[in-house]
Amino acid sequence: MEKNLILNAQTATWLLQARETSLSITHKLYAIMKKTLTPLRKYYSAVLERPIDVRQTLLLIQAQVAFVLAALPAECPLLLRAAFALWFGWSVRVCKQQL
Repeated sequence: MEKNLILNAQTATWLLQARETSLSITHKLYAIMKKTLTPLRKYYSAVLERPIDVRQTLLLIQAQVAFVLAALPAECPLLLRAAFALWFGWSVRVCKQQL
């Protein structure tokens, strides 16, 4: 039993439009993320008194989120809290290496 797939002009046009739409959405999301992270990056640069890039900003945000999940009281199992504490330690170590 043999199956053949025929790509006609209409299907090719539809696939091209879907790809362009996907790229457009990706570019818009990237622009929104960059617009959101720019003030944070500038703030962290002012606090650290040296310029930092977007990747370093994301690492600092990750460390802060890990700290909040590990330190603040919440109703969660002890094993999960230990995992958050390990994540916090790992993220602080990575921040130290990258900054």
